[in-house]
Amino acid sequence: MLKKNCKSTLIISSNQRSMTYLKILEGNYLLPEKIVFLKDRKEKFFNKKILIFLNKYKTKIDLKIFNNTQINNSVISNYLKNLKSKLFLVSLYPGKKGIIKDKSLLKKKFLIHSHSGKLPEYKGSTTIYYSLLKDKKIWCDTFFLSEKIDQGKIICSNEYPIPKNITSIDKNYDAKIRALNLVAALKKLKKKKIKFKTNKKIKNSYYYIMHPILRLLTINKIKNV
Repeated sequence: MLKKNCKSTLIISSNQRSMTYLKILEGNYLLPEKIVFLKDRKEKFFNKKILIFLNKYKTKIDLKIFNNTQINNSVISNYLKNLKSKLFLVSLYPGKKGIIKDKSLLKKKFLIHSHSGKLPEYKGSTTIYYSLLKDKKIWCDTFFLSEKIDQGKIICSNEYPIPKNITSIDKNYDAKIRALNLVAALKKLKKKKIKFKTNKKIKNSYYYIMHPILRLLTINKIKNV
């Protein structure tokens, strides 16, 4: 079982989401003592930003860098399983790169992920746009990853306001609400008692990457509301 005050490890990737996670965790004094960086050597801009940020904490944070973006790489997976940490905060790459396939890793460790959609109604990809299109609302749920995609135990679920600049969703808003919800979940886990929200399976609740034209139509629809 997960102990109340167990130490966490943060897994980050070379993108804006991970940079946002670092800043918001820092602002809430929740930066962990251990960070695993799955570095994409092609993303020079974000690599530089992330490493400059982490350099401030080089004496306080144990940083492990893998020049590999695949969480399912056997070397990376085995490294994570052998760490003392039981709790992992994950900011992985989108799509297949971010889907953990190692069942033993999911069973041995508690991996927390923030999903910008209300579960179980909005599973899958770009759900922030689908919920805007269908309900004119934005949610974010933070939960423990399980073998089934977006079906783990929900720790924290919140609704967020639609940003005034709707085009900022992809640039930073999506990452921001994920990070804020992660912070809320971590604070909730520190309490003695926590009731997890059930995440039942609902038919036709999976969404796939929204077509750019439909995404543009969604943005224009919200603009005109």
